[in-house]
Amino acid sequence: MDLLYSDELTLGKIFGKQEAAQKLVDGWKARLAALPKAQQGARPLKVFVYDSGEDKPFTSGKYAMPQAIIEAAGGRNAMEALDTSWGTTSWESVAAAEPDVIVLLDYQNGGGADSLRQFLERHPLMKLTPAVKQHRYLKLQYAELTPGPANIAAVEKLARVLYEKSPQ
Repeated sequence: MDLLYSDELTLGKIFGKQEAAQKLVDGWKARLAALPKAQQGARPLKVFVYDSGEDKPFTSGKYAMPQAIIEAAGGRNAMEALDTSWGTTSWESVAAAEPDVIVLLDYQNGGGADSLRQFLERHPLMKLTPAVKQHRYLKLQYAELTPGPANIAAVEKLARVLYEKSPQ
């Protein structure tokens, strides 16, 4: 999230709006500080970001914006070992990670995320994961998962899914 804050402050400086930019960044930080958190000593819940793909899932690795969003929400990217920003992996790897929550990336209006969810619920490995068994999904729009101000809302939504209804 630091990159988002830095970009906003730089834009404020460029346009002579430093005070407004600082106020916006301070507001974002306050919103994130107020989010629900994991209980003391609890393991961070694992999050799998499902973009697309049926033969092989296309997902977020450790260098993409969802990594920062997941961490800011108090979770752990189930595919953080994927040494790329976005890439493919195997369903075996995803299932072995046992995600607690699955983020369904929606490029348009919600329909795409619904078809991703339906696929996961029929998949022989994924239907056995904690996230699918407990129907713990979060639909996020493309703009919420790419760098920009919408990331703040994405962190808020994910933190609530992770820790307001935690199965712990």
